[in-house]
Amino acid sequence: MKKGKVLLVDDNTDMELIGERIFARAGFDYISARSGHEGLDQAKSARPDIIVLDYMLPDINGTQFLRLIHSEAEYAGLRGIPVVVLTARTDYIEDLDECFRMGLHAFLNKPFGHRELVNIIDSILRYTQIQPSAPPTPLPAHDAAPAFDARRLEELRLIGQTIARLSKELRDETVQLNEQQRMDVHAVYTSSRRLVALLETSV
Repeated sequence: MKKGKVLLVDDNTDMELIGERIFARAGFDYISARSGHEGLDQAKSARPDIIVLDYMLPDINGTQFLRLIHSEAEYAGLRGIPVVVLTARTDYIEDLDECFRMGLHAFLNKPFGHRELVNIIDSILRYTQIQPSAPPTPLPAHDAAPAFDARRLEELRLIGQTIARLSKELRDETVQLNEQQRMDVHAVYTSSRRLVALLETSV
């Protein structure tokens, strides 16, 4: 039984071939696109369960990709699909908080391990019950605070674990930070912002 359908949007031919192997081996259906607009068209027709998106594409970047989904009526059906962004540097990402509000669930710094990517996808699909394309149910129009559901609590737990792990590594570091450590510091910040964004939608 397939675990879900993955759409990889990446203009790197090598990544496309690697993606085909690792996703098939991990039990996913797999489709690909080489530009942002092609990816949007593929998502409309194929209805993937998750989108893995290279941030820097030939036509648009990842932030613009998410904005099109959330501003254009023709892409309204894609607004529930979780997105994982692949990026060489997280400081290249424009308006990171906005991206999280528009459906970004995680980002992965290049280079990364194949198992790491598969584990992230597994975690996201497990807690979206492989039904990400359905838009969230509107909240009732009254003053009662919405209850946390299992999916949101699990997202918070995973984010908390990331913050705790990275914070411990940084706390134990006594020498000047190198490039990788600076990226880890940024990961702590962005994970924290994701947590804040989730909490803001829950009150």
